[in-house]
Amino acid sequence: MRITQNMMSSIFIRSMQKQAEGLLQRQEQLATQKRINRPSDDPIGIGRVLNGRSMLATIDQYTENIRQGKARLEMTDQTLAMVGDLVKQARRIAEEKSGAEISASEREFAAGQIKEIYDQILQLANATHGGRYMFSGDLTDTAPFTRDDQYTASYNGDSGSFRIPIAEQTEVGIDADGQNYFMNADGGADIFAALKGLIDGLEGNDMDEIEAAVDPLQDAEAQIMNKRSEFGPKLYRFQATEEHWTAFKTRIQDAVGRDEDVDVVQVALELNNLKTAYETSMAAAAKILQPSLVNFLR
Repeated sequence: MRITQNMMSSIFIRSMQKQAEGLLQRQEQLATQKRINRPSDDPIGIGRVLNGRSMLATIDQYTENIRQGKARLEMTDQTLAMVGDLVKQARRIAEEKSGAEISASEREFAAGQIKEIYDQILQLANATHGGRYMFSGDLTDTAPFTRDDQYTASYNGDSGSFRIPIAEQTEVGIDADGQNYFMNADGGADIFAALKGLIDGLEGNDMDEIEAAVDPLQDAEAQIMNKRSEFGPKLYRFQATEEHWTAFKTRIQDAVGRDEDVDVVQVALELNNLKTAYETSMAAAAKILQPSLVNFLR
């Protein structure tokens, strides 16, 4: 078979095009630091990369949920700690002012102190986190507690809870029903009712009514402590799950990197070799093909 000048030119051009494509690909990989820059670079590998990125986005969302959950727990615990201290102050005042030696004026003054404590607890019960009320159930835009001029409190929320997704089909719930913290839901202690009873007793100079407020306030202290004790296991679960996702994220990132990231040293060597091969091919072609074609290609 006779090999013509045109046949050699076609073979040369195809070879040059293939080498040029290889040069451009390696240059792009060095510029982007990525082995896969478009699906056609590795159709199977890009599928694994996209799946990995989707999983990383999911992990980031779970991690953010956990962060918000931990912040919510910490804020709730701090709030209840302050409530507990205030309830303890009110109980001590009740114990101190229940004796027969206490004058009416002293009790009247103490009533003013209890009113201040009442309003401080009411303010804490209406605390917000992230612009949403913490103790109003699902009605997070509604202040959960209000009172009238007679210091009778009302609950304006519902029985909803704050639920945090931490994994697929897995949630951690934080009780957001203010009645379970501050009122007598399920037979618990009603902090506001106990304080109102104490206020009435002090203002009415009624020793029996003052003394009757001590036990309910003790029950209220225990109720606050019990609610706070629920947070420990939840916080541990948040921390353990967060550590799991942190470790798993590292493994996913490594897997994506193996598919997507480029070996810079290897690609640099390949680029140098391709440049040498391209220049060698050009030099060889210059001796074989018509000078006009080679000059055109240059």
